[in-house]
Amino acid sequence: MPANTRKPSRVLRWVLAAAVLLVLIVAALPFLIDADRFRPQVEAKLSEALGRRVTIGAIRLSLLSGSLAVDDLAIGEDPAFGTTPFLTARSLKIGVEMRPLLFSRQVRITGITLEQPAIRLIGGPDGSWNFSGLGSEGDTGPEQRAGEGEPTDLLIRKLEISAGRITVIKGEGKPSVYDLVDLTSRNLSHAAPFPFTLTVALPGGGDARLQGTAGPLDRTDNVRTPFTAELTVRDFDMVGSGLVREGSGVKGLLDFKGTASSDGRMVESTGSATVEGLQVVPGGKPARSPASLKYHLDYDLEARRGAMKEVQIGLGKAAATLAGSFDAGGRTPDLNLKLGGARMPIGELGEFLPALGVILPKGATLEGGTLDAEMTAEGPLDALVFRGTADLAGTRLKGFDLAGKMGALANLAGIGSSSGTEIETFSSAFEMSPKGVRVERLLLVVPTLGTLSGAGRISPEQALDFALRAALEPPGALGAGLGRLLKRQKLDIPFFVRGNMSDPAFVPDPRTTRTVLDSVLPGGAEEKSVGERLRDLLK
Repeated sequence: MPANTRKPSRVLRWVLAAAVLLVLIVAALPFLIDADRFRPQVEAKLSEALGRRVTIGAIRLSLLSGSLAVDDLAIGEDPAFGTTPFLTARSLKIGVEMRPLLFSRQVRITGITLEQPAIRLIGGPDGSWNFSGLGSEGDTGPEQRAGEGEPTDLLIRKLEISAGRITVIKGEGKPSVYDLVDLTSRNLSHAAPFPFTLTVALPGGGDARLQGTAGPLDRTDNVRTPFTAELTVRDFDMVGSGLVREGSGVKGLLDFKGTASSDGRMVESTGSATVEGLQVVPGGKPARSPASLKYHLDYDLEARRGAMKEVQIGLGKAAATLAGSFDAGGRTPDLNLKLGGARMPIGELGEFLPALGVILPKGATLEGGTLDAEMTAEGPLDALVFRGTADLAGTRLKGFDLAGKMGALANLAGIGSSSGTEIETFSSAFEMSPKGVRVERLLLVVPTLGTLSGAGRISPEQALDFALRAALEPPGALGAGLGRLLKRQKLDIPFFVRGNMSDPAFVPDPRTTRTVLDSVLPGGAEEKSVGERLRDLLK
């Protein structure tokens, strides 16, 4: 065999042997190097960077991934918020520069990956949070430089959280738990913005995604770190999330898409949302159609107050406007809003009346007409009080016979039953709260019947308690006869409305009715006979 053929073969064998030897050395290094000896350095580096005491478990070296694998991690809590650790994790990967580690025994952290960490976020009564001072420098100012001229402004090149759990505790309310928290961010710094992506499974179902840029990190309070991001939320459960307490009457699943930005002091947000199954008062029922919302709001981080403007509410084809302010200092936001809508089509609003506790009689629907409404909403989100006025015109309550329900009153006036009730106008002032609905200055004009007026209450259980007067206008000869007999064209009869909203009961007031009849009927024999018959009819 020629010599030049044997030579490449010999070189190849040497290369292969060297490669195998190198692999064996790399594989053996983790066993030859006691990575756990670096534990004090790693704990010191992390404690210095975070400004909290950090403890870790045993450390193992992984050359292939260029990282240190840590069994356990605990980050201490801010003493003002207790002693339970702020964060715990069963496993942690710390990216390090391998050359300084192997040859100089120096630990230079390049990245941190937390797997299934448990994080507690606690809000104080003064608006502070237990993570506000995490990694801050207090009043010492930035350090100059550390090691090989690298500025300490670059805190960490890569941060990852995988399948984490965040528990949010604020006040005495039930904690909110967010699962499957995944966070990716690079080049976290006190000097420049950095990108981030956050996804999370929401309490009660649904998920959220926040993506954008943040930073530079504020040196004294992380809450004041500027950011710009896009937010997408699906199936946010207002009760399951802990935003409002269970049993408050407020319910709904919210889908949201919008943007938010902060300069560290003011947050500005715009977006749109839809709410399925909206309900806002106890005793109400979820709306049968989704409500939509387009908004713009500003929020002051220090004052914890915000303003809502340019808000458009869509209720089917009906549109309303909203403006006002809110205070987020308590367990739930405290609102002070003004809502209004003009000439809103009644047919569209019928889908949303149950959300406000307005339940139509069983089998009844509203057809045609318009609604003008003005109202305020004040108080905590889960205990709102609505006050306002409503004016309805030109509608028909299909499937509900008001004359038939009034029974003897309508019979007295000679008014027959029908398949529905034509409503010329309806107006009232109202107050809706967790205690129920109070109605004042109620005025209902039904062309075929007359005018009903009065006031009353609706309990959270939908029970009715109204005291009304019916100014009935008997038609034809009966009306003329009663007009001559009573010396007036209208028959003014007081009555009560009892039962519940789905099945109201109209009950004449016998004592007041007798007084009315005694005052309007003359004293002759014929009139007394008619009076007795009227009293028997109204018994």
